[in-house]
Amino acid sequence: MTTTEQISLERQCLETARRGVEWLLKQQASDGSWKALDKAPIDAYYKAAWAFNITGQGAAAEKALTYVKNNLLQSDGDLLPRNDQWYINVHYQYQNGWIVTGAQKQGRYDVSTSALKFLLSQQDPSHGGFYSQRAGPGERKRSDTMSSGIAGIACLATGQLDAARRVAEYFQKIADMQPEPKARFYLTLDPEGRLVTNFPEDETFWRVIDTQQKDQCWYAVGLPFTFVTLLHQATGEKRYADLANWYLDFQLRCLNPWDGGSSGKAGWGCSILYRVTGEEWYRDIALRVAKNQINTQLPDGSFVWRSPDQQTGYDNTALNVESHQRKLTNDDFDVTCEFIVWLTLIASNLLGRNVVP
Repeated sequence: MTTTEQISLERQCLETARRGVEWLLKQQASDGSWKALDKAPIDAYYKAAWAFNITGQGAAAEKALTYVKNNLLQSDGDLLPRNDQWYINVHYQYQNGWIVTGAQKQGRYDVSTSALKFLLSQQDPSHGGFYSQRAGPGERKRSDTMSSGIAGIACLATGQLDAARRVAEYFQKIADMQPEPKARFYLTLDPEGRLVTNFPEDETFWRVIDTQQKDQCWYAVGLPFTFVTLLHQATGEKRYADLANWYLDFQLRCLNPWDGGSSGKAGWGCSILYRVTGEEWYRDIALRVAKNQINTQLPDGSFVWRSPDQQTGYDNTALNVESHQRKLTNDDFDVTCEFIVWLTLIASNLLGRNVVP
């Protein structure tokens, strides 16, 4: 790939993200809600502020956060109601981490401060991970790498460096506890801080990453990798760079780690490392992730989780139906906002390294 071709693809990322934002703007009502959804849960809104902020749509970000504050932010800083069990019983803090980060970047401290207070109450006092389910005062729950990764990013965004360091300690602990790190990665600790390696078969998808299986929850290692990379930038401490390399090395051993809907987290991390080091293989991974996400954009500008060539066994009728003809769901806004963020972050880091010819 020539430098000109590389820069063209990076700029295509930004153009694709721009079309996604234009779609979002058409969907937003004056009060910040989505016109197509009636009293939607936080599932539809938690990524919107970051997506609007990072693409320069400050007014839309303000409206989205005002809607969240008036309708979804609870007195204790939690965000309710929730619809998908994924965000109730599997990765509870994921939505909270996105809201804190997006609100903080927009300067909406009335939202980020309250939401951060709740989020920090969900960090385990012993190992530093964040709970997979909502925990009451003095209660301990199981923890996971996705909840902890996005919570760690929120801690960095809000200057909570001590809490972020404790998240890194959690990721080091989990790495050290792996019984077969060349073959698989277990991503959950039980309430007592023990690695969970036995679980019902129907929980396999979000409990373990197997290097010999395709289409897995790549965020389970991608979020720790990117978070610890950011922490290394914040502190300059080599131990965090080493830990980031551990998680990236694991993902590199997997079969198709850059080709899934959740690959954007590690794609962002690789784009950071390319900006910092100039090593082209980081760039190549980031661009592969970005190209896959570009291919998931529909003609109207919205995104779906998988592109047509990734549709085996996956029911997604939206691929062949325009948004004005299909019934929009929480997921349409969730995925569109997320891919806007990753495409913009990836392109920004890669272009930040380049000297434009």
